[in-house]
Amino acid sequence: MSKTLPRIKVVETTIIDEAGQEQVQKIPVKKAGLGRWKQIINAIKKLINMLPEFLETKGIEDLETFIDSFSYTDLIAMIPDILDMATDEFINLLAVGTGLKVEFLEENVGIDEAVDLVEAIIQVNDIFRAVEKGKNLIPRAKPGKVTQITVKQKNPGNKK
Repeated sequence: MSKTLPRIKVVETTIIDEAGQEQVQKIPVKKAGLGRWKQIINAIKKLINMLPEFLETKGIEDLETFIDSFSYTDLIAMIPDILDMATDEFINLLAVGTGLKVEFLEENVGIDEAVDLVEAIIQVNDIFRAVEKGKNLIPRAKPGKVTQITVKQKNPGNKK
């Protein structure tokens, strides 16, 4: 039996209205359908493609070891630095994951709230678990070796 996650998580942000008053705004982060899931994954891939350069600036030399031990907590802790290096890509992830307009995010969401929103996107969509399950579906091939998948067909005349 699998653990069911909530389909929605609400993140509170504080914005300054036109009168200069603080207003609390609730942003619902909803579980993505397959179309939006693809957009979220593509936004994450863009950030991941920047990871080697980012890690190099942090003095991390063994990329493979780091990625193998990479955790959810590591990702959340890295958000401020990622935002510094890849602002547009990060804001795009927030826009796709929340359904908010880029302009709203740029003008009204602070770094603390951005971290909360990314955390909600990851949790509601159970991204780490989905990626792990996906990895388990792919046959493991050793470097330099070709893996062949053989499918046995039943004899069409034999109905067993």
